[in-house]
Amino acid sequence: MGTAVAVPTPAFADFGGDPGGGTPTPWSIESHVTLTMHDNGTGADAKHLVSSGAWDPPACWYEPEYSPEQFDAAFQALLQSLSGASGGADAQKQYDALKQDHDFHRGENGAWWVMVKSKKSWDLPNTTPCTQSPGVQWVPAGNPPAGMLAVTPQMLSKIAYGATKLPSPTVKLSPDAGRQTVNLPTFISFDQPLQPVSVTASLDYAGFSIAASTLAVPVALNVDAGTDDASPRSCTYEFTQSGGGYQVDSSSSSCNITYTRSSRGGTYPLTGRVTWRVTWTPSKDPHAAPANPLPNGLTDSTPQNVVVKEIQTTVTG
Repeated sequence: MGTAVAVPTPAFADFGGDPGGGTPTPWSIESHVTLTMHDNGTGADAKHLVSSGAWDPPACWYEPEYSPEQFDAAFQALLQSLSGASGGADAQKQYDALKQDHDFHRGENGAWWVMVKSKKSWDLPNTTPCTQSPGVQWVPAGNPPAGMLAVTPQMLSKIAYGATKLPSPTVKLSPDAGRQTVNLPTFISFDQPLQPVSVTASLDYAGFSIAASTLAVPVALNVDAGTDDASPRSCTYEFTQSGGGYQVDSSSSSCNITYTRSSRGGTYPLTGRVTWRVTWTPSKDPHAAPANPLPNGLTDSTPQNVVVKEIQTTVTG
């Protein structure tokens, strides 16, 4: 295993920030993991997906941070910040030992790795514990040493999954929400087909390069009438491909919500929920193979206030 240095290293994996929100100190390390949103995951109505299962995002991990020259310079900056303070003498001893024994591994192929923590682990340390010891460790080029919780493609897939935003589904009703009639079916469709959504999390730093990409594809729509005065109360429709997107049209389906009682001057809150199948690949291409499964994602539509009226008929003799 490479040289380990147990110097204080508060590190924050918010992909561009530090825990206090102020100017980072020499030891306030930002993660070098970058997130790239693809396709339609960044619209104004997009929301973070709701997971249908446990996806176990990492609380902390090690990733490359410094070349030998950069670590030397950062350590000197730390010594200046600790001048006259508690811990300064111990830090100076560690610096002198590294300088004498390895010269910070100058001329060697590798990098100094540091531990970074997720924002959730910083904010909720009791519920999202990090079991790694903070510090800086020299890692020769190649695979990280055993025992180090190093950043991996699978870990990046969970980071990408947590960053995935999905468009809120806009369900079109026919007849429209203000003109529903008792005992007549309600047909469901979309004004625009839903597009797949993908996110890439990658790390290209200090000669170390890995990536993972997630791909979310809509697979089913569940519609709930918002009342038990409907038969059936809910229907589920599978999406079909329409050009480059995915569509639902229930006009030929055997299941369509039919309201059996008027809303009596009020409304029924009809809602839709889309299930997205999410997979990940160990690359920057979300369509590459293999496609490994992640828990399904869910998005809900904004409730539509449905007005249901009785059909009025006049009988003449």
